[in-house]
Amino acid sequence: MAITDNDAWTEEIEKVRGATLVVDVHQNWTGPCVAAQSTLKKIVFDHGDKPLKMFTADASKLTALHDYAGPCEPLFMVIKDDDRVEIKGLDAPKLRAAILEKLGVKE
Repeated sequence: MAITDNDAWTEEIEKVRGATLVVDVHQNWTGPCVAAQSTLKKIVFDHGDKPLKMFTADASKLTALHDYAGPCEPLFMVIKDDDRVEIKGLDAPKLRAAILEKLGVKE
């Protein structure tokens, strides 16, 4: 699901409690990071019974992501309640580990 404005960011990210949220932060000229899609799809397939939501968000359009606009570098945020982990670059094992940790899944 794409988060396209500040109100959606507040409703879908800031106000949500108890769910693990994964946000693919990009900019309008780069597009969402396709390279991580297989990792994310596998996690959803394996753990779809857990409270897990995935989003894309354009850093150049959201006040909350203003600091991330500029140079193009893949960035994923894994958020649960007020705890946020940022994974820069396309490090699929690190992204997977962060998501599973927030879900409370031990491998």
